[in-house]
Amino acid sequence: MDLMLKTILVIVLILIVYQDMKMRLIHILLPVALFGLGMVMNWFFVDYAYMEWLWSLLFLGLNFLVVTLYFSVKKRSYTNPIDTLIGWGDVLFLIALIPFFSFRGYLQFFVMGMIFSLLLFVVMKAIYPKYRTIPLAGFLALFLMGTMLVDGVTDIDLLL
Repeated sequence: MDLMLKTILVIVLILIVYQDMKMRLIHILLPVALFGLGMVMNWFFVDYAYMEWLWSLLFLGLNFLVVTLYFSVKKRSYTNPIDTLIGWGDVLFLIALIPFFSFRGYLQFFVMGMIFSLLLFVVMKAIYPKYRTIPLAGFLALFLMGTMLVDGVTDIDLLL
């Protein structure tokens, strides 16, 4: 059962990478499926993990609040970064990942994933100058698959 769920998870993550890289958007059902998989895979931890997930959601909300304030001050008028800079697919993807992690793991994933995404974007931009925006959900999905691979092949538990 665990292998089947992880296989479905990898398929969903591959679809997210493909869609975000190709079209710069992801279908709404992919984050919904990701959230559902996270809930099913961690069903036995739901009783006490909901507070961890709430802290992760508050952390994410705080990040979006700070980004909104930063860009609003920079442009001297209210700016909604989700509509203009980040994208709803990225937001839904980040929310959908919450059931996969403890609060500490989510913080680690968020920070390391953002650094990974930035470095990968610099490399992609050098190779393909047409890239103007970061396919954040796709890059974070790649990062998650990489951490799952390291976790599966070695005894190192990076994030999950």
